[in-house]
Amino acid sequence: METLQSILVAVVAFITVLSVVVFVHEFGHYQVARWCKVRIEAFSIGFGKELIAWTSRKTGVRWRISALPFGGYVKFEGDADAASTPDPNRERGGPDSGLIHDKPVWVRAAVTVAGPVYNFIFAILVFAAVFMVWGEGYMRPVVDQVNPGGAAARAGIVAGDEIIRVDGQRTRSDNDVRRIVMTSGGKPIEVVVLRDGQNVTFTITPDVVARPTPFGDQETQGVLNVLLGGNTAENLVRINYNPATALVRGTERTWEIIDTQVRFIGALVSGGMSAGHLSGPLGIGQTAGMVAEQSAEAVGEEASFAERAESVAFGLIQLAAVLSIAIGFINLMPVPMLDGGHLVMYAIEAVRGKPLPDQVQIYAMRVGMFAVLALFLFATFQDIERLGLGRLLSGSGVTG
Repeated sequence: METLQSILVAVVAFITVLSVVVFVHEFGHYQVARWCKVRIEAFSIGFGKELIAWTSRKTGVRWRISALPFGGYVKFEGDADAASTPDPNRERGGPDSGLIHDKPVWVRAAVTVAGPVYNFIFAILVFAAVFMVWGEGYMRPVVDQVNPGGAAARAGIVAGDEIIRVDGQRTRSDNDVRRIVMTSGGKPIEVVVLRDGQNVTFTITPDVVARPTPFGDQETQGVLNVLLGGNTAENLVRINYNPATALVRGTERTWEIIDTQVRFIGALVSGGMSAGHLSGPLGIGQTAGMVAEQSAEAVGEEASFAERAESVAFGLIQLAAVLSIAIGFINLMPVPMLDGGHLVMYAIEAVRGKPLPDQVQIYAMRVGMFAVLALFLFATFQDIERLGLGRLLSGSGVTG
């Protein structure tokens, strides 16, 4: 019964978080398209069969909530499909026709990039609100213990050193150090420490080890093999922000997550991190369920329903911010069908002085769809392996 309840919580949390992120992304496309007088047919949260739908009398846009909650789309007039592939049989007109494919290339590029930009803005605002209301607490990256034989020990790091810069980036917290080192791919990095009031620079090759994850499995990542902070009061920092500084910090936090994603791709290619760090819908759903359950438990057993609901909402909106950054970042990848693929085509068009032929765009979209589907399936298989569903389905007997 507890397992069934956990699954239900995960499903509801997953759909809620993903729907918010998808709405933000697609609303970016929609809003900029409206500003640029592009005619819009439909705005959909999810794919497949309509569950709930209505048509706006003012704009004529068909608003949809569809059966498969794995994304969404804005369909413009003149599109052949939800991926905005040009319809070869579309009507032709000038820039004032209202058709997206007749608009100047800069308009199409602006509409395309608006989705990821809105994702990033949403994350910045969420983080800024959190920092403004609750402030921020973190542990200074002061080395408390150095594991003998580890990467830091081999380089000459000693207890009492404060790590102030890693791989060219300022590190003010223990988490800053971890997020940079874990995606180092086991390659040499420059580490600057503050020792006796002086900056000392080391070149360290992090150890690549298997570490347990919150999901109960193990994944490879880079480590220095030190204990930072030591959870001592003197190393604990608490900062309160006003609206302006909270907005700045929210922007910094968003950039840190983007930087981590870029580093992750590099580490994945170099073998410094395992592909198991990739998550598909099942992994995201599991994460959402864990956040919801932990947020509900964090307020204590005596908390009222309203207090638990507030805590869950607080946890899920922060998860939505992180996922929003991931969605925005992934969509900027130069893969046909994704926003980044469209931007590449527009760049080619700007250089050529004319669009690529419709058939070329159609074939490119098909290749992009295959690539995205392959990545989706790979990530899903990773989720299945992580959750032990493969062994369960094969009859190996997983007990709970």
